[in-house]
Amino acid sequence: MLRRFLSTILIATFTLGALPAAARPDDDRRGRREDREDRKYWKEQDKHERKFWKEREKEARKHERHRFDDDDRDHGRGRRQLAPPWMNGYWRSGEQRRYVALVPGDPSRMYVFLDGRWVLRQVRDPRARLDLEGAFRLPVAPPPIAPPRIGLDLHVVLFN
Repeated sequence: MLRRFLSTILIATFTLGALPAAARPDDDRRGRREDREDRKYWKEQDKHERKFWKEREKEARKHERHRFDDDDRDHGRGRRQLAPPWMNGYWRSGEQRRYVALVPGDPSRMYVFLDGRWVLRQVRDPRARLDLEGAFRLPVAPPPIAPPRIGLDLHVVLFN
């Protein structure tokens, strides 16, 4: 037992004796300098990100929404609306009937009818969200297949 106690004391003595020799006085200053450089780097990154989003919002304010024939409501009853140009990439080139199911209250999500099924599309561009908000004024069209049930009544629109 005495041997175990002495070996523990010796190990502790060597360990504690080695600690001050390993830690140099300039280590603390070097760590602070690195922290300062890290803060400077992340501050620059944050500045660039704020600038990017500011420019993006400025572009969004310049954007004019897609016109869904506001003044021709009485004359265009039988005529279908054209989809905004940014939506053209969602469908195949041969499709004639283009259905979109809009989620009320959430202009960042919409379901597109492709090849007999509904596909969720996320919309991140604020200019496109303006167009989707305007599409809620279009009349509801009966889709060939019921849209997905997400707990809300989706607003289904048919584009030419």
